Amino acid sequence: MKEKKHNQAMILAAGVGSRLDPLTSQIPKPLCPILGKPVMEHIITLCQKYGFTNLSANTHVMADKVKEQFKNLRERGLHLNLVYEEQLTGVAGGIRSCREYLTDDVILVIMGDALTDVNLDHLYEAHINSDCLVTIGIKEVEDTSQYGVAVLDKNKKVISFQEKPKPEDAKSNLANTGIYFFNKSVLDEIPSKEQIARFDVATDLFQKLMSKNMPMQGININAYWADIGTLKQYHESVKDVLEERVKINIEAEKTTYGFKGEGITLDSSVKISGKVYIGNNTKIGSNVILKGPIYIEKNCVIEANSYIDNSIIWSDSHIGGNVKIISSILGNNCRVNNDIEMIANSVWAPQTLIGKDSRPNRCM
Repeated sequence: MKEKKHNQAMILAAGVGSRLDPLTSQIPKPLCPILGKPVMEHIITLCQKYGFTNLSANTHVMADKVKEQFKNLRERGLHLNLVYEEQLTGVAGGIRSCREYLTDDVILVIMGDALTDVNLDHLYEAHINSDCLVTIGIKEVEDTSQYGVAVLDKNKKVISFQEKPKPEDAKSNLANTGIYFFNKSVLDEIPSKEQIARFDVATDLFQKLMSKNMPMQGININAYWADIGTLKQYHESVKDVLEERVKINIEAEKTTYGFKGEGITLDSSVKISGKVYIGNNTKIGSNVILKGPIYIEKNCVIEANSYIDNSIIWSDSHIGGNVKIISSILGNNCRVNNDIEMIANSVWAPQTLIGKDSRPNRCM
């Protein structure tokens, strides 16, 4: 952990996560697992790595589960203030909800449901060495229709924004990653809840700053970054971690095939190809074939003669014998009956019993 003058970070953790449904039917989006840890845990670890140890976060959906997940951060030398928002009030509104805890001259604001290995020192130093009130982490993207984009001048100053423009209409291909450094004075530009209940960042706060000629800059993060907010991107990000395209802390033993947790039982006849993560206390029976990329969370059972390919299986799930699963995601505590010939290109809600006549909640 690196020491620095400012150590406060605000983590945005109130998102509904509707595009990840049905996986988010029982857990909030920031708690979606990425190789043994919630995605927000990876963000907290990133903050700590770069010396941001005084943390705040807004919560909304299933706030009690976020509180329970992070109740022991003090043991790691971290402090986390959680603020419950009864109603969502936009990104800037979420920052406003944590205002009493944001007292440093410079504050890091970062999404709690993104996956990134960004060098926060790079952005921090670019910010404090500039005359800008806001520094925005940006990243070049191919499909601008999925992102808000920032338009910069030759000096990297922000001159305009576009919200999810079609590629042919985009004035820039620089996605706003939702990683910011704010001078404290910027918080004064967020109106009170009584004045304006819902207030966003790019469409409201940044427009206000530009109208007042208050300088903002965009700095390329030159790192991995992905919003895991869709089933497709979540699946892709898990693959990226397995293939080590993103540098995050994985608390599992590294193996020739990927990673394995503690207490696993792996029959000697199991065949593994590609990259695979096997979580703690998982049992895999005889003649099972695992064709990566595969992410199997803790406490799972896969019985004999089953075949798993390019899939994600969340914790406490039980896969019967002679089952074939391809390019699919199973939520927590799913049960798959024996002799299911094919589960393919599908997403299944937590606690689903999957039989021969079952239909998935979503298709991939």
